[in-house]
Formats: sequence, C-alpha cells, structure tokens
Amino acid sequence: MSQSGSEKENEKEIEKKEIQQDEEKEKEKEKDLKTTKNEEENEKENEKEKENTKKKVTDDPETLLKKLETIKQFACAIIFDKKGKVIASTVKTKSKEIKAYLTAFDSYDVTVGNGFVLNGSHYIVYRFYDTLIYGRNGKAGEGPGICLHKFTRTSDDKELFALITYEYPVLSSRAIPILQKFCKEL
Repeated sequence: MSQSGSEKENEKEIEKKEIQQDEEKEKEKEKDLKTTKNEEENEKENEKEKENTKKKVTDDPETLLKKLETIKQFACAIIFDKKGKVIASTVKTKSKEIKAYLTAFDSYDVTVGNGFVLNGSHYIVYRFYDTLIYGRNGKAGEGPGICLHKFTRTSDDKELFALITYEYPVLSSRAIPILQKFCKEL
C-alpha cells in the first residue's frame, strides 16, 4: 500500500508539473501574441505617419513652396495640376500662360513651333522625351533655360506639371535631373 501511495504522490507531482508547464507555455504564447500585436500596431502607426508626412509635403502649398525655394538651381518653379490650378509657385504668372502648358504635350510640332512664353519672355523649346519639354531664351550660356515636366504624383496618382527656369551656370543637364527627383518624391 505504501508503494501505491507513493506512486499516487509521484503521479500527482508529475501531473502538477505538467499543468505548470502547460500554464507556462500558455503564458509564453500570450506574451508572443501581445508582442506580435504590438509590432503590427507599431508598423501600422509608422505607415500612417509616413502617409501623413507625404500628404503634408504634397498637399500643403506652403510646405511645397518652402521645399521648392530650397532648390537653389531653380530661378523659378511652378507646380500646377492638369486643370491649370497652381499648387505652388515661386513666381507670379498669368493664368493664360499656365493654360498654354496644359496642351504642350499634345502636339510635338505645335509645341516646338510655338515655344513657351513665361512672364512675357519667349523660349525656344525641344521635346526629346514624352514627359519633358525644355529649351532656352537666347544663346547657350547666356539666356535662362526652361523645363516643363509632366508627372504622376505617387501618393495619389494625380497628374501634375512642374515648370522651372534656371540660369547660367546651371544647365539643363543639372536642373532637369533635380526637377525629376523632386517630382518623384512628391
């Protein structure tokens, strides 16, 4: 009888240990679940912050203007939508001039034939790429350059235009990649 009593005690102790181990495993699982949930929540919050930051930069005209003004290679810069609404501009322009840029990509011949006019100055332009039209007012190394870039903003797939001018010693080979990078980050 003492053996069976001892065996029962051993079985009870083994059972207690198994229960404790099971409880510890459950606690670890709960802890892992909480950690995973916290990590997922943190990721979601980070994504929301990134989206909000993008929106702040791209939707707020003042912020966009400040960002444009920091690019010293641009003599002037204008961002506008496909309806001709100016979103940000470092220079005052006539709405009639802006509207002319909306159709600049429609016809190669018309655009190259007419050139661009910005604040009364005429620019001779070329179009080698589907999303870029650029040229100059006057002789190379003397007159200001101009570039119109049509792009799609990544944050909301909105079609926009960016128009810049640049002055010597800044050349198109320097100004245009800066413009493209700026637009890509919007």
